[in-house]
Amino acid sequence: MEIEVSDWNTRRDVLRAIRQRVFIDEQNVPESLEWDADDDGAIHFLALDGKRPVGCARLLKDGHFGRMAVIPEYRRQKIGTLLLRALEGYYQRELHGRILRANVQTQAWGFYLQNGFIPEPRFNMDAGMAHIQMGRAVGRADHDNDILIPGHDNNLYHFEPAAATEGLLQIGCQSSPLSISLAITDLSHPAWSDRNTLSCINRYLREARQRSVSILLMDEYRGIADHPLIQLQHRMSSRIEVKVNASLKETQILLRPWSWVVVGREEVRTCLNDRARTAKLNEQFQELWRTAQPCREGRRLKI
Repeated sequence: MEIEVSDWNTRRDVLRAIRQRVFIDEQNVPESLEWDADDDGAIHFLALDGKRPVGCARLLKDGHFGRMAVIPEYRRQKIGTLLLRALEGYYQRELHGRILRANVQTQAWGFYLQNGFIPEPRFNMDAGMAHIQMGRAVGRADHDNDILIPGHDNNLYHFEPAAATEGLLQIGCQSSPLSISLAITDLSHPAWSDRNTLSCINRYLREARQRSVSILLMDEYRGIADHPLIQLQHRMSSRIEVKVNASLKETQILLRPWSWVVVGREEVRTCLNDRARTAKLNEQFQELWRTAQPCREGRRLKI
């Protein structure tokens, strides 16, 4: 695998083809957001398998990078890591930079964490997807970091609602908890139909047979079977169970055994390493679960 350093004018067609396939066709990023003026002045990195272009990224001269994409059939082959190393080497050697920064999709949080990036504890929406700012000091082999790592970060956080629910659940799925419990008072919240969130839940369950997800709803309604979260439950009915209890008062995410997230209208509160409160909230969840009823509408499949 070779990483070629180029510019937009030289490799425009190849770079556009990769990003069109990954961001626009696969992730539904609007074209108006994908193409911008930064491409002209950026340094572009192209991953080549022989002569075949399979991945790309761009680096701005201020140390911000992005538009990292690898075509589906070449994923899980560490091409993203090769691109990051090429970016870091170029930035340190040619631009004499010190800090690399990116606004990354939270569904890729684990990848950047493994490559030495440290998150800033705030979330944002970009192109309809939850993102988080992450940075890395170039040339450093080790980074001491507990920030937003389930099972390690003891801080109590208060986030603005936008993107935080999606981001925290996506991060939680990547941290491999023993189980996930979702108490949902409002199924219309965008987090529960977010494509990347559902993909993270799906991947979490498929990575180990003993994992499970319990979903407790405050109520059900006609047509609930069409909801994306309920459709995921239909596809993975042996791993995801849905019940209804009208006594549910609060939306929560429990990542056993360490983390709890409470979702309110004005803020999202969480502690990612609080075993005592997680255990207490889980006891309350289990009591509601014990007295809950099956989700009847959710079991009505289309013929």
